[in-house]
Amino acid sequence: SSGINAEYGERMWKGDPDTADEALKAIFEGYTATVDYPGCIFWEKFLQWNPQAKVILSVRDSAEVWAVSARNTIFPAVKGRLVGIKRWLFINIVTQFSSSLRGIYRIYDFIFREHGVDPTREDTDLARMYEDWNANVIAKVPSSNLLIFNVKDGWEPLCKFLDLPIPDQPFPSVNNKAEFDKRKEKFKKGMFIKFAVLSLTVSAIGVGAIGYVIMN
Repeated sequence: SSGINAEYGERMWKGDPDTADEALKAIFEGYTATVDYPGCIFWEKFLQWNPQAKVILSVRDSAEVWAVSARNTIFPAVKGRLVGIKRWLFINIVTQFSSSLRGIYRIYDFIFREHGVDPTREDTDLARMYEDWNANVIAKVPSSNLLIFNVKDGWEPLCKFLDLPIPDQPFPSVNNKAEFDKRKEKFKKGMFIKFAVLSLTVSAIGVGAIGYVIMN
């Protein structure tokens, strides 16, 4: 359930070595595959627990192409990591209004912990990060269980690797920058409404408290 996932997700985020593996197994219990974040951060753990697992390494035409795409979407540049009071306010106040925002921040934090790289820093070399990530996967996954896959290659290599028939329909082309931007704008509007409601609520409470003090 979402409640169980939230509880174990909290343990994982806090990085408690005694419960992190237990939490990871609990969250993914019953699943046979995972795609993208946050699961891909823990691919080495999954491979350790399932040595015969098939791994699909999704690649782009070049590291530079991926870096530009990532910077314009999932890893927007910011000046430095959140530290001190800013970090506290963001984690304890801002992210409480959105589980999605909280999840995104934790993904960034996991990446920093696991790989020593903050992808949102404007001085981070994303192309190098991409190359290092791919090289690590290629070095550690047995070649017989690894597919290096560019979506431009379509169904055939993917289905052959997974021993599945090729679907009688075009290979999907989704999650492009235009779609990403639409979701981002929708998310920002939702956050604005939540903050507006909170501001009105806090203001009303403040006025009511002042009135109570004056009248009593």
